[in-house]
Amino acid sequence: MSPPQSATTPTTTTEPTEQQTYLEVWGDTVNGRHLAISVLVGSVVGASALLAAQALFERVVGEPSLAQAYSLLVGIAACLLAGVVCGIFIKPKRIVALAAADAESIDGVITMMGEQRQGLGTLADIPEQSQQELRELGLYDHFAAAEAKHAPAEHAPASNAPKDGGRA
Repeated sequence: MSPPQSATTPTTTTEPTEQQTYLEVWGDTVNGRHLAISVLVGSVVGASALLAAQALFERVVGEPSLAQAYSLLVGIAACLLAGVVCGIFIKPKRIVALAAADAESIDGVITMMGEQRQGLGTLADIPEQSQQELRELGLYDHFAAAEAKHAPAEHAPASNAPKDGGRA
């Protein structure tokens, strides 16, 4: 686990000069203030539930190790509940934008795939279900065009040697 890395980006508030600090935690970008609030809520709720359950179960259950195990389960459940509550009240900040890729960028990616060591292969090599998925995504024609473009070069004769064995 790498330590959080700090990055500053403008917020989407009405004041254009205001900035918030975002942190990179486990490959995700989060608002530092909201992360601190969530950690605080989880810690307080989890520890309170653990201590209260421990006090209750020590009186009710005769075996101390069993009381401790039950109280740990209550503490874990409280942490999960705190996570759900924080998830409800602290909304995600992500804006997911789906944009259709243009034909040139699709063809560029397919060309890069063809230049890889394994090559592109042929559409006949993949199952019909995968071919149908490519059609639904609008990618089948791009792969077919790339296959047609590379097919003549792959099936060309190895050399232009004379057919009579090289004798004159």
